Amino acid sequence: MASEIIGSGLLKGLRVTLKTLFKRPVTTQYPEQKLTISRRERGTVLAWSAEKCTGCYTCERACPHGCIDIETPEIGQKWTAQAPCTHRCPARVDAARYIRSIAEGKPGEAVAVIREKIPFPSVCAYICAHPCESACNRGAIDEPISIRKLKRYAVDNDSGEWRNMIKRALPTGKSVAVIGAGPAGLTVAYYLARKGHAVTVLEALPSPGGMMKVGIPDYRLPVRILDADIKEIENAGAVIKTGVRVESPAKLIAEGYNAVFVGVGAHQAMPLGVPGESEPGVLGGVDFLREVNLGTPVKLGKRVAIVGGGNTAIDCARTAVRMGASEVSLVYRRTRAEMPAAPEEVEEAVEEGVKLVFLAAPSKILRAEGKLFLECVRMKLGAEDSSGRRKPEPVSGSEYLTELDNIISAVSQSPVIPKSFAMKADRGSRLIVDPETLVASAGIFAGGDDVLGPATVIECIAQGRTAASSIDLYLGGNGDITEVFTAPEKVAERTGGPLEAFRPFGDAIAHEKRLHTFEGVEIGWSNEDALLEASRCLRCDLTYKPEKWQLKGGQCIYCGLCVEACPFDALYMGYEYERNTYTAADQTLEKEALMTPEVRRPSGYMHPEIARSLPAQSLLLDTDKPKK
Repeated sequence: MASEIIGSGLLKGLRVTLKTLFKRPVTTQYPEQKLTISRRERGTVLAWSAEKCTGCYTCERACPHGCIDIETPEIGQKWTAQAPCTHRCPARVDAARYIRSIAEGKPGEAVAVIREKIPFPSVCAYICAHPCESACNRGAIDEPISIRKLKRYAVDNDSGEWRNMIKRALPTGKSVAVIGAGPAGLTVAYYLARKGHAVTVLEALPSPGGMMKVGIPDYRLPVRILDADIKEIENAGAVIKTGVRVESPAKLIAEGYNAVFVGVGAHQAMPLGVPGESEPGVLGGVDFLREVNLGTPVKLGKRVAIVGGGNTAIDCARTAVRMGASEVSLVYRRTRAEMPAAPEEVEEAVEEGVKLVFLAAPSKILRAEGKLFLECVRMKLGAEDSSGRRKPEPVSGSEYLTELDNIISAVSQSPVIPKSFAMKADRGSRLIVDPETLVASAGIFAGGDDVLGPATVIECIAQGRTAASSIDLYLGGNGDITEVFTAPEKVAERTGGPLEAFRPFGDAIAHEKRLHTFEGVEIGWSNEDALLEASRCLRCDLTYKPEKWQLKGGQCIYCGLCVEACPFDALYMGYEYERNTYTAADQTLEKEALMTPEVRRPSGYMHPEIARSLPAQSLLLDTDKPKK
């Protein structure tokens, strides 16, 4: 009897063995456990690449257990690659170098570095959207360097030494007309004047500056700051004529100009697209800001709603507060996380009393008994759209009314290209040009908002640089608009890592004063704060090859935070046998033991292309059986 039981057990065991022999390894499945789990991505060993490592100390600062120890030589060298902040800047301003100049107590040199790439250092110091900060590697440790505010410190303390390096070209005999005195047009004018061409800027508005002048309130960009930068463009040789409307670029060519640049901007407010938007009291966002900035009287009531979530919407809301509105609300169809406006601008608006209304969109504007009402519908977020943000969807039956004195549409703006220009445009009224050269037709170029649509000042400056180079080539020049206002840099010594600290707190004028004046809100940093912030920089454009790179293997839990933080992909997780030892000497791994092997079985951690190739891990024994 016993033999029969044993035999039966062996046969059952053999059947189960054969059934699962060619299946993946499994673990026990609990009744409600999911069929599969995520791919394994972390590794069991840390590898280090001496070739990629720059000795920036980021991994050491990122390790929560103090497992990594680095020593580098005092003298480094300039790396051939651009720092991430410089690479992210549309105009390629060398942020890493000018931050280093500030850290060395040389703000004048910092301004010279900035001016090598843009003719609007002060404007950008006050209102730049600072995309460079989103690329800053310091953000992997604590928070990015405040690059824009360091630029503000530099221009506020400029010594003007860059003027000694200006080189003036001989006149070429060629003339260029620039239509529009915005950031793109004035950038073109500046560089072509420097190249020796006769440049005339024709502006329809009563003063130059374009959207910098009429689209950005004084509390963000004081007039004196903008005028100072424009004055330097005139000093370079550009002639600016205001109050001039141009009939067509082709007519300017016929009048004798050798080339024309069209930079008319995007000054047309986009309508809300709802019934009743033509009712009195409904204003366009850029129209409202333009009238206020030009000093034209604007009648505004006490209850104002702004529709939109970008910087223009925030500017309208904060301007309405300063004009005496007591109830200012901003209606946005998504949530605060999806707002395209700069986070610091949103925060300042809230501090000034602006009410943020999220997940709501206008559906109708109506007037009843002499009163203005905005009907909105509640929204919910659905799947992601082409912008990468979740698409707002209306909630049926959630409409509600709000009584207001004014409604301001700040959802977007578009270019207005006169038909007489006879230039090709797309469905969004943006001019069609060659994306590399910005050529629209023979001798006619275009760039800025009228090509990009609503863009940032630094993006328009970058387009102006591209157009200036193309126009110079077209006129027979070499297309090189490079300017050098600084001597070759001697790489600074490094004795230890960057400063361990967070950003200094910013300062602003008194809150009560902010609500009733257009005086600049932000107060620049002191010398002490600027030096502290500049000392946080990782110097990603320099290399200090490590003399020692050690890992305390007995403490490392292979969490992968150092791999995540490394800006240069010098650290890597791999699958190898665990290092198990009890001797203290073996628990400290020298760099030679950590060198990235030529052949290894890699982990997918921080490498999605590898993660996708790893097999999914199943927790089911019988995956072919339907779940009961």
